[in-house]
Amino acid sequence: MRLVLLSLFLSVVTFQSHAAEPRSPKWEVRAVWITTVSGLDWPKSTDRAEQQKSLREMIEKLHRAHFNTIFFQVRGRADALYRSRYEPWSVQLTGTLGADPGWDPLDTAITIAHALGMEVHAWFNTFLVRSGPRPAPSVPLHMVLAHPEWVQPVDDEYWCDPGIPAARQYTLNVAMDLIQHYDVDGIHFDYLRYPQKLLQDDATYRRYGGGMQRDTWRRENINKFLRDFRDAALPLKPMLKIGAAPIGVYLNIGKMRGLQSYSDVDQDSRKWLQDRLVDYLAPQIYWSLGDKPANPDFVTVARDWALNSYNRQIYFGIGAYKPEVFDEIATLVDTSRAIGGEGISFFRYASIEKDLDVGGRFRFLSLIPPMAWKDHIPPDPPRDVHVANVEDGVFSISWQQPVSAPDGDQAKRFNIYRSRFPKIDLNNPEKLVANVSGGTSTLTDTIANVASLKYYYAVTALDKGNNESSPAVEGVEIPELAGLVRSLMPANRLGLAYPSPASSMVSIPYELRESAAVVLKIVDDQSREVVTVVDAVQKPGRYVASANTGRLKSGRYTYRLVAGEFSDRKPLVIRN
Repeated sequence: MRLVLLSLFLSVVTFQSHAAEPRSPKWEVRAVWITTVSGLDWPKSTDRAEQQKSLREMIEKLHRAHFNTIFFQVRGRADALYRSRYEPWSVQLTGTLGADPGWDPLDTAITIAHALGMEVHAWFNTFLVRSGPRPAPSVPLHMVLAHPEWVQPVDDEYWCDPGIPAARQYTLNVAMDLIQHYDVDGIHFDYLRYPQKLLQDDATYRRYGGGMQRDTWRRENINKFLRDFRDAALPLKPMLKIGAAPIGVYLNIGKMRGLQSYSDVDQDSRKWLQDRLVDYLAPQIYWSLGDKPANPDFVTVARDWALNSYNRQIYFGIGAYKPEVFDEIATLVDTSRAIGGEGISFFRYASIEKDLDVGGRFRFLSLIPPMAWKDHIPPDPPRDVHVANVEDGVFSISWQQPVSAPDGDQAKRFNIYRSRFPKIDLNNPEKLVANVSGGTSTLTDTIANVASLKYYYAVTALDKGNNESSPAVEGVEIPELAGLVRSLMPANRLGLAYPSPASSMVSIPYELRESAAVVLKIVDDQSREVVTVVDAVQKPGRYVASANTGRLKSGRYTYRLVAGEFSDRKPLVIRN
């Protein structure tokens, strides 16, 4: 063991420290869409035990890969993967539309994810309400059967007409029922639009258009739904994040060509940002890099969104299901970060599962960025941080809960950072070793490759809005290694001269603990100096000084060392 530590010591003392650039940002949403329509990502069977097991495994796998957000599709086609007062249970759970599966997938997903520090946003398909043929009867009845006056077939799908006030109100009731009964972190609206110009809504427009230009009226129908939801939801849940996944191209610019959110599907997502109807958007930028036929350039589209965020958050949606996009995943992540969005989301789980590490881009933990418009007051720091050595390279960190912040917030979670230096760079995700529950007050940290005699730990608190407190810092030594190093370090010491007795030459070893003016002399039995061996300023270290004693008479002498405040003397016998 001592040889191992000695080798480690030698590597430590010769190590040249230099700053390393973080490979990823500390604050970044890392999200994935989990698709439940047709069981594309989940569930893969109608067996309850298998569903529960695979859901847990999927979430835990994402957590290990350092994802922090899940867009969980709970309303796919006007059905539910949760206990809804309005809509039938999804056919995917039991094979029968409306049949109670005997458990609650959304509640289970929230419980698992929250224990791991991940957010769950309820992915809510808004106005696309059915794919394929008319549904079978169920309890409650599916919207297509219960309110045929609100829906109409478009190609092989059924769409709800957003221009009908009663249909919007029903959809609003469904969404409000969801957020009132579940501890979701956000609601994630999809298909918040029209099916291009294919919806036959002449009668609806004549009845409710109010003289507005038709496309303007359609866009306002979507805006009104979102505005009504915001106004109803936020008084009940101020911290609820409202998000949406708009079509990737807002309007064609330059060489960019694609289905346009604003003009083709009447989806004015920029107005949602500008009017504060949403907290974030995850635009579906499902293309690769470069201008290609029917492939708008990812950089052009993403930059357009980043430049028009209106101080809300943008998470770039990456179409991992496309082979040409998957091949560029790592580069697309780098590009997204360079452009400056607040996060990334992959469509969809089964497509990104093959490379959850994303080419090493998710190597370090990341934190979900706070939303200052919801909560900008940081929590107080933890108290009484203490670090103890369990065994070499294994440390126990403990702390006490912080006092309540000015807004009353307590710690929702804690971050633990580790560094070899007392000034810990909290912006470097390489230093973030753990993110634990607010109910936790201890952590055991094991360092795989010890590279320092002393480590410093910082503990910070995160509140409900992901605001971070100032750090509380404590350092700790590795006792065995520190003791060995101290034993190996030079001390102020005068060694035994050799050979003994001496004749023509003598060598005198000595050690210096610190730089000093050094005088080493040989004196006779009358304390008269006969040889000056050393007279110089020397650095800490081990030395052997040699002196010519061939001219000295045989007899007893003394050699004396003075180094700063240290002095010592030893006898010397010379025989010539």
